[in-house]
Amino acid sequence: MSQSIEVKVCDGILCADFNEGRLVVDTGSPVSLGPNITVQILGNALQLSPSFGSYTWTSIQQALPFDAVGLIGVDAFSDSTLGFDVGHQTLAQIDAEITGNSAAFIMGSPVMECQIGEEKQRCLLDTGAGLSYLRDSRVSVSGKSLGKRKDFHPILGHFEVETVACSVMVGEQLITEVFGIATESLMPLMDSAQIDGILGTSFFEKGVIEIDFPNEVVGATFD
Repeated sequence: MSQSIEVKVCDGILCADFNEGRLVVDTGSPVSLGPNITVQILGNALQLSPSFGSYTWTSIQQALPFDAVGLIGVDAFSDSTLGFDVGHQTLAQIDAEITGNSAAFIMGSPVMECQIGEEKQRCLLDTGAGLSYLRDSRVSVSGKSLGKRKDFHPILGHFEVETVACSVMVGEQLITEVFGIATESLMPLMDSAQIDGILGTSFFEKGVIEIDFPNEVVGATFD
């Protein structure tokens, strides 16, 4: 019997409420962060860590626009295949094999290739980001400019970005996604990860995203 939990989008970021309190669900984070507690999620016992490199849970917690007791990273899902149905507020284990896009994950975080304009883009799937992002503004020349928009990221805090609506081909499916153009603070993170784009929670809200973490496969079905 597969397990599932209820999730919700809080200020653009995916979250879930547990007995311990609200936890951010961040597929862009390699580790789970928080106080020295153990959380049960989808059958796994997960120990939270106070910091990861120069990033501490305390500093992230203070920057969040809502109250949260911790952050669940992809270390919680390393042995799992999950279905993210954010539109129906569900995150569920999948027992069957999924079909989809195979690409090398980055420190456990899911990656998929999609086509934006004329270019193939290697994108990180990040439920800790509200908006999706493009590293190179030239990719968005065929899109529609939407002006500036405020956004928030657990690590980067609050900032303002130029946004563009672009057509995106995911496999055989065509969708429209709003992208922010990467800021100076975001660019080094994208460069070091060698990714062209980030697909944020707004992307997850458009359909059902299935992620096979052990085999590094991502499948997507849109409404």
